[in-house]
Parts: sequence; structure tokens; C-alpha cells
Amino acid sequence: MATFYAVEIPFNYRHTCWFCGEPSDKKIKFPSYEYEINILDHLPLTLPSCKECSSIIKRSAFTSIYHYRDAIKKALTKKHQKTLSIGSNWTKKELEESELEGSAFEGFKRSAWPMFELMQGRINYQGWPLVVNNELLVIDSNNDSFEFDGVLYVSLDDAVSHAVKTFFLDEALFTRVLSVLGKSKFSQAIRLCRLYPNLTTSSREDVFLEILDSIGL
Repeated sequence: MATFYAVEIPFNYRHTCWFCGEPSDKKIKFPSYEYEINILDHLPLTLPSCKECSSIIKRSAFTSIYHYRDAIKKALTKKHQKTLSIGSNWTKKELEESELEGSAFEGFKRSAWPMFELMQGRINYQGWPLVVNNELLVIDSNNDSFEFDGVLYVSLDDAVSHAVKTFFLDEALFTRVLSVLGKSKFSQAIRLCRLYPNLTTSSREDVFLEILDSIGL
């Protein structure tokens, strides 16, 4: 059984989600599955998270906790686009001085800007420096890039997104298979998963096990 290392939590952040700064209500493991440790650039970790951040990303194949955090930020931005658009369409002063009438509009005037600022803060939040066993978690940025088919992607995550769109892959299946094979066998993972597009949730697990059996795992 793999060891997941707890990050040190400063006193002022002891009840704080590392990803977005909201109150944390759980500890999560990264990566979610032990076989995903195969592609990590650092030790497996446990760290505090709020419920939304811990569940908003459904796939795997991240080489670091920072790439996982970036994916969470992208997902939060997409999910709360309407709230974030308040800051694009209004200023705080314009909202306060707007002539919107009616109870619904009055409620919007009171709550819109605080809602925007809250979500803006979550998206911009960077967390505290990660320390494990009294040592700062340092990841060489030179390891972030990933080359596939002669193209140098800024990260493995970007290469995964490209492959999923280009080869019409089932994203959840592909990232699980890639996590088992390792990033050095990126092309093999594509070949295996191209045989199984458009899977249902119930059939995906059976296909995943079938692929593992076919490669002797």
C-alpha cells in the first residue's frame, strides 16, 4: 500500500481549502488512485479541500498537484461563468447607482458584487507553499512540457486534451489507462482506447478491466 504524505498546514489555514481558500470539510488524496502515482513528479499527498473542489474534476492523469489545481480552476471558472461575468459587465459603483427596480432587481444589486468578489477570490487563490516532512515541495518546471507526435505541449494535461479531441476518445477511460501505462506509453494508450468510444458509466469499468487484462496487468 502506498504512503500518502500529509502537507503541513499553517495555523491560519488549518480549516482552509488549499485549492480555493474556502472552508475545508475534508482531506483528499492526490492522486485519487494508487496506480496514478506512476506518472507523478512528486510524492503522493493528502491535503485539505472543500467539497466542490474535491469533486469537480472527474478524470486523472495529472503529473503534479499544481496541474490538478489548474484543472480545478478551469472547471470552477466554467461552472461559475455567470457569476464571474458580473465583474465584466459592471463595476461596483455602477451596480450601486443602477436604477434597477423591483424586489428581484434590488436583491441582485445587493448580492451581485459580493458574489462576484467571492468567486473571483476563489479563482485567484494560490494556496500556501506545500511543505512535506519539513521540506518545501519543489517541482522542476522543465518537467511540465510533454512531447507527442513532434509537438511540444506545455503539459501532459494539454496533450491529453488534444488526444481526446483528435482521436474521439472516452476521456475518463483514456486517462485511467494512461495512468496505468505511464506517460512514456502515451501512443499505446491512445491505440487501446480508440477501440472504445462513447462509453456509458456502467460499461467503462468493464472496458478498463478488459484493457488491463489484455496488457497483462
